[in-house]
Amino acid sequence: MKKEKSTMKWYDSGKILTCLIIGVIALIILCSQSFAIGSGNSFAMFRSVINHNSIYLLVIVYFIALQTYFGKRNFNYLNLFLIIIYSLATITSFLTVLQSFSLNTIIVFSINLIIIIYLFHTMFRDTRVWRDYKLGNSPFNELSNELYFYIILVLSLFSLTVNLVSTVVISGVIISILDTLYLILFARYIYLYREYLDIHKKDSDNKGNFDEIKESIKNTVLETQEKVNKIIDEYEIDNKVDKIKDSVKNGLEDLSENIKDIVDKNSIDKSSNIKENDNNEKITEDKDKKVNNKNRNNNNKNKTGKKNNTISDTNKKKGDNK
Repeated sequence: MKKEKSTMKWYDSGKILTCLIIGVIALIILCSQSFAIGSGNSFAMFRSVINHNSIYLLVIVYFIALQTYFGKRNFNYLNLFLIIIYSLATITSFLTVLQSFSLNTIIVFSINLIIIIYLFHTMFRDTRVWRDYKLGNSPFNELSNELYFYIILVLSLFSLTVNLVSTVVISGVIISILDTLYLILFARYIYLYREYLDIHKKDSDNKGNFDEIKESIKNTVLETQEKVNKIIDEYEIDNKVDKIKDSVKNGLEDLSENIKDIVDKNSIDKSSNIKENDNNEKITEDKDKKVNNKNRNNNNKNKTGKKNNTISDTNKKKGDNK
């Protein structure tokens, strides 16, 4: 970008052209006033202000306003103001042709007429006026940007030649040169703005179909937006699927761990229950053995008691017999 700015020529820069136009208009106003004062005729000075400098005063207001935030924000309204100025200038030059028919007045009228056509088909682009009045279908819109610029350039140089031939006063020569310089710079300014529109609106055929271009751009933007949304949705779905997979995987791992824990606990409980049962069985067996032993001992005691009783009975009987 820095290289492009450094290699850009002065006549391709809108800011430089705007500053030059303001400077040239200021010179024209100052020179015409000073020459009018030098003539010593107050009426001539007043007529110079009204006839010659009125258009320049209004145009310089336009270009100074472009340097402010207000002018940049209301650029279309300023363009309308500029078109009104040159419409008045064109009407005035036409009336001048009717009053004093000459080659110079015809050239001036032709220049103003071409400038107003050039402004209409450049400044009104992409506005409601362009759509409502269908300026895109105008035959003047078929003329190229370069053709408009070179027509104004040639007519301005031709007018300068006529003025230099017919003028014998140095003041007239200086004013004619400054007027021609202003016309060339102003035509270049319109040329750059139209070139900017052609580049950014991509209307290389210069048919003024900006509404169609807008619609196509809008459709392409909507299509790309839909594609981007689909990609985002698919990406989100993939992320959701991955998240679900991860959650299911984690759940299965947790479930398997819980099952292992339950199995381990159950195996431990079973082994402890088996041991307890074995111990209980052993205890019951020991108890049974003890009970059986006791019963045996009691039986043995009973048997011995009975034997002793029978023996004592027999001994008693024997004693009685004796």
